Amino acid sequence: MGNVLGRQRRFIIVAVAGLLVGAAVLGWLALRARQPGQSQPGGATLASAIADIENGHLTTPLVSAGGSGSEAVVTFLARRRGSDVPRIVSDVTGWGEHIDGTFDFTAGTMARVGQTDWYLLQAAVAPAARIEYLIAYGQTDYQLDPHNPRQSTGGELGGLRAAEFVTPGYVPPPELEDPPVSPGGRTTEATIESRALGGASRVIVHTPAGYRRDRSYPAAVFLDLRSAHVARVIDWLISRQAIEPIVAVFVGPASRGSRFPEGEPLRAFLAGDLLAWVASRYSVTKRASERAIIAISYGAKDALDAATSPPEAFGRLALLLPGRRLQQADIDVFAARCGHRLRVSILAGQYDWANLPTARSVRFALCRSGHAVDYVEVPEGHSAVTWIHHVRKVLVSLFGRATTKPLPVDVPCPSA
Repeated sequence: MGNVLGRQRRFIIVAVAGLLVGAAVLGWLALRARQPGQSQPGGATLASAIADIENGHLTTPLVSAGGSGSEAVVTFLARRRGSDVPRIVSDVTGWGEHIDGTFDFTAGTMARVGQTDWYLLQAAVAPAARIEYLIAYGQTDYQLDPHNPRQSTGGELGGLRAAEFVTPGYVPPPELEDPPVSPGGRTTEATIESRALGGASRVIVHTPAGYRRDRSYPAAVFLDLRSAHVARVIDWLISRQAIEPIVAVFVGPASRGSRFPEGEPLRAFLAGDLLAWVASRYSVTKRASERAIIAISYGAKDALDAATSPPEAFGRLALLLPGRRLQQADIDVFAARCGHRLRVSILAGQYDWANLPTARSVRFALCRSGHAVDYVEVPEGHSAVTWIHHVRKVLVSLFGRATTKPLPVDVPCPSA
């Protein structure tokens, strides 16, 4: 935790002190700061850059590239609204959220630019990063940046609608930038009754292009119903022979806004009712070693519980941005009780300050218990866009063909 907090202090705010920053610094910033592909702001002072923003000739924030592989300096600029001083709530400021779930409503405080209505905040941000942010006026009023036309697609995914920017070196995911694969797989939807759940579950099944009843496919069970983008990624990977053809199963409560019961009822549903229903209708493997359970954020605890509980139903496990609902006591219990070796893939966000310790704790606990763990941190925050943009890495880790390179890890697993 100490390392995380240290990095957070390093990244969060490189504050601009005083009422006005020295003219030399401002001139350098105005000359260098720009969005990728955007022309340099006119003039040699911050005042001229602000004038360009007001005239629509420059967008915010200003991104100043560092040297090769070094951090960028990002300058947020926002205007006061009446007497309300703006703050930046963002991946790089941790959204003001602490690891214990409390909030700091001073995080992202901006410094006034001279006697103007404009305020400024600087942050050092990793290369190849994609960062989301909002401008806050008070504790409840969060606004998009009116001078940044770029918005994340989180709102389309049932998540947060936010402004975003990228730093030099960022490459958008080709599997989502390329046209959808044609022909793609087939997606069908159903509702199943579960005795274990004491009610119904919604199920979406995606079968690969060329699906045949006379062969057996590995299966991936997602504890999430956002199937459209994931199915597109799966089709892209299969078409390039990066993964073997799989059947993907997306499950969630039948009623929008509700949650599955936790603990034993959910474990029994996943290992029993769900797998039996899928096997009766689709040509999927009977081997636990060829079945994966994949969860996002809140669902990480449920997936880890199901993968480590008897009977052995899943031999592969993926945790995407695992949330701190998964406590250390849970991690220790689940890691110690598993009687079979799991193939695990964990995706974490470098700027997911409140949940990053959970991802690292799970990684080390499973490594020490002898499981095969791939782990990667990406320079983004905790959002639906992050995991959808990087689910390709996780799928390759779990279902990649023998010739596929393994998921990169930044630190080797500790010895058991």
